[in-house]
Parts: sequence; structure tokens; C-alpha cells
Amino acid sequence: MKGRYALLFFLWTCPAILWAQGGECIPVPNIVPERLSFKDGEQITFVANYTWGLINTGVGELTTVVSYKENGPEPYFETVASVKTYGFFDVFFKVRDSYEARFRAKNLTPLYFYRDIHEGKYTIENQFRFNEDYSIDAHIVRSNNRIKDTVMQGKPCTFDLMTLLYFARNIETSTLDAGDQLSLSFVIDEEIHDLFFRYMGIEQKKVPGVGTFRCKKFSASLVAGVVFTGKEEMPIWISDDENCLPIWLESPTTVGKVSARISKYSGLKFPLTSKVK
Repeated sequence: MKGRYALLFFLWTCPAILWAQGGECIPVPNIVPERLSFKDGEQITFVANYTWGLINTGVGELTTVVSYKENGPEPYFETVASVKTYGFFDVFFKVRDSYEARFRAKNLTPLYFYRDIHEGKYTIENQFRFNEDYSIDAHIVRSNNRIKDTVMQGKPCTFDLMTLLYFARNIETSTLDAGDQLSLSFVIDEEIHDLFFRYMGIEQKKVPGVGTFRCKKFSASLVAGVVFTGKEEMPIWISDDENCLPIWLESPTTVGKVSARISKYSGLKFPLTSKVK
């Protein structure tokens, strides 16, 4: 996975991944609509922060919006997201990324995904169509208009980055004990990746300017790549209520530390009972 802010977006989808140790897929059951952790119109904004030595500053933000649709063979959700650097940082490394995904309303499995990345001089487009046999038709457009069409074989628990966020917010966690691990995977560019996560228990997390939340804490081991060494463990905090909101994430990188925190939210389905002050 190339591109720094593509990785920042991945960081915020990690709360969605939650648990993986390369074992059997987590079950993908149908979900009762009343039990969904989100609803049509929910919008969340996250701030990306970078720390290196004495430098500790917000460098950009990610906004996601989800909507419910019935104009097709079956009801589905559509979500769009945008990632952008703040004006000052545009001078050094301008980021303008956009994402779109559609997933089934009945079980939150993926139908379609589009990713358009513009990060400095780096560009790439992904377009995925997910089939009933878990195969994925992929159309990849890289810099200099290099095009590749391919078919990848996924699993019942293979998701795109966006769908992954919403699916995992609806996984039953009440029976998990500290140390428990489960398996999911995601597709990006022309590769499918398994990830490694474990449940750590309940912990409070203070978010500057937003409040203090009671959270479920998870730990992820990251795949080695351009930014991460593959040896880090990344803590993730998710609101301990029916909304299961991603609250905070942080990880060391090869240079400094990246973190992301919730900054604004609207259209929540349930009361935010995890906010303690």
C-alpha cells in the first residue's frame, strides 16, 4: 500500500478490522436493521496528527458519510470519504484522496469500491466489483495511465477498506475476553492482506476538544511496507456503546508517530453513552 495518506485512511479503517491472526474467517451473518450501529446520514470527521521529536501537529482530516439506498436489486448502503491535508501542509505534500463504497444492507458485505489517490506526485485509482463467489474484478490505474485489469480470489471475510469500517462496527464483542483474536482481510491495489488483531479490554480515552470516552481497546500488528516496519503494535480505541465509533488510533512509523482522533460527528443512531465527560 503506497501513499502516506492512503495509509492514514487505512489506520482509521483498522478499528473496523479489529481482530485477525490469519485463522478462519469471522462469520458474516445477516444483521437485524435495528441492531446496526449506524444509520443513513451519519457523518464522522477525524484529524490526522504527526509527531516527530518536538513536532506534534494536525496535518489533515478524513470525513466519512453513509447513506441508505433502495434503487437496485437489493437495499444497500453507500459511503463516501475524502482525505485532505490542511492548507499549510499542501505546500510540502498535498493530499486530495476520495473513496466510495457500496455494501449490502442485510450483512454489510461489499458490492463495489472506488479509490482515487492524489498524494504529492503519487496517483492511483482502484475500482473493485465483488462477485457472489468472493472473486473480485479489479481495475487499477497507476501513474502515467498504466492500466491493469485482474481478478483476485477473496474469502467470505474479505472487504474493501470502507466497507470494513462499517462491517466491523457491527461485530458482536460482548463475548470477547482480553487476548482473544479473530480473522478478517482487506483488498487494496491488486493484493489481499490478512491482519493481526487482539482485544485488550475496556479503557478510558481523552480526546482534546471532544471529551473523554469509555472505549474498547484493540491492538493490531501491521503489515510491513513503505511507512510501517511490521514490528509495531497499534492501539485502537472504539466507543463502548451501540454506535461503536472509532475514537483514537496511534502507531509508530519508520519516522515519528502517526495518530488519528475523532473530531466531529453527527447523525448518530444511538445516544453516545460512552462519553463520560
